[in-house]
Amino acid sequence: MSRQLNLAVISTSRIVAEFVQHLEEMPEISVRALCCRPQSRPKAEQWAAQYGIPALYTDEAELLAAGGFDAVYIGTANHLHYDTARRVLEAGYSVILEKPFTPTAAEARALFELADRKQVFLLEAITTPYLPAYRFLKEQLSAIGPVRGAMASFCARSRRYDDYLQGIWNTTFDPACAGGALYDMNVYNLHYLWGLLGSPTQCAYHPTRGRGGIDTAGLAVLQYPDFAAACLASKDSDGESGCVIQGTEGRLVLHGGTNALEEVYSVTHSHRGGGVRTDAPRADRHRMAYEFAAFARILTEQDRAAEAEARRRTLAVMDMIDALRANPCG
Repeated sequence: MSRQLNLAVISTSRIVAEFVQHLEEMPEISVRALCCRPQSRPKAEQWAAQYGIPALYTDEAELLAAGGFDAVYIGTANHLHYDTARRVLEAGYSVILEKPFTPTAAEARALFELADRKQVFLLEAITTPYLPAYRFLKEQLSAIGPVRGAMASFCARSRRYDDYLQGIWNTTFDPACAGGALYDMNVYNLHYLWGLLGSPTQCAYHPTRGRGGIDTAGLAVLQYPDFAAACLASKDSDGESGCVIQGTEGRLVLHGGTNALEEVYSVTHSHRGGGVRTDAPRADRHRMAYEFAAFARILTEQDRAAEAEARRRTLAVMDMIDALRANPCG
């Protein structure tokens, strides 16, 4: 195992709650500090006691001045990603930044340029490319022949949707806060397909608009030279999540969300081949444990080649999101 990565965490959001709940499955990570808003201090104190986090802050500047860690994991609301990451990078720390990385590709590039100037690392916290099932898919892709189409779906009714319907404000359904189905859900579909199929030549977005203009659901259509791919995501309704990539000789099948890859398998010439399961109840590690193991190795070993590949993926997906936002249909 690589040297343990000492980490500070900013936010007590739902994704951070999931992260700390699975720390026992992440021996590569040691959380040394937690920073939250003053109103969230009771929750943070509970986490600190439960998970053995030695330092707690309600002031970001104090956290960064105190140090005692190698990198900072940022799990704030989407619209705060850019400014928070910029401050942490300016302070000279490497950053693991939750998805969606930034609201725009220009902001993503600005952060990477800052990381280069500071000679630190900057990584996007996206589970998909680090899961064992994804490696299986990449290995099996050539067996299905030239790709002729793909359909990905990741749909789940948000726990905050009822609040939104009742007029209770939350960032999840506020366009000004980079909320909505494209940023929160379809980003996983885009990462999934880009890693297997590369960048499309054209993108178009068919959103389902709710009050305030937010995309409560949406269909992204990606045009490649020889085929098209569709990415459906929703936060206003449940659906059958999964993905099929079809080739002339077979297909790759995913059952479950493109964030966890619960079950994947290949079918060639009508025969089902091998498969991999990585769903949490039956796997040895939670999905976030795989990505943070990779981050720990990249950061402790100073693996610039791996960071460059992760950067290429992040920027490609951010360019796709920019193109989809610029080409709404309906």
